[in-house]
This record gives sequence, C-alpha cells and structure tokens, in this order.
Amino acid sequence: MLVNFLIKAPNETVNTLNKQMDLQDELKRQHHAALKYRFRRFAATKVGLTSAFLAGVTVQAGKNESGFVRKYGWLVKLFA
Repeated sequence: MLVNFLIKAPNETVNTLNKQMDLQDELKRQHHAALKYRFRRFAATKVGLTSAFLAGVTVQAGKNESGFVRKYGWLVKLFA
C-alpha cells in the first residue's frame, strides 16, 4: 500500500500531465503549420493576381495609342 501511494500514484499523475503537454504541443504545431500554409497560399494568390493584372495592363498598353502608356509600357513589361 505504501509503495502504491508513494510511487505509483505520483507516477500516474506525471504520465497524465506528460500526455496533456504532448497533446498541447502537437495542437500548437498543427496550428502553426496551418497558419504557414494559409500565408503561403495567400501570398501565392496575391502574386498570381498581381501578375495577371500586370499582364492585362501590358496588353492594353500595346493596344492603346496614348503616349503616356507607350512611354511607360516597358516598365509594366519589366514587372510582368
């Protein structure tokens, strides 16, 4: 009985706490991984939208007869 009280009961408590801490660490890791994935996806989407916009501006610059657009069209093509 004394062995059970002094050794086994505290050891069970420690094991339970270790499992809870491991679970919290795994949940934090999954949360951070999900956030990193969302940020990468958001950045890729923004880059894709920006690239498509610049491509559209470049096409319009080639069609437009305006001197201003023709003057700075090379800059838009540089970014596209």
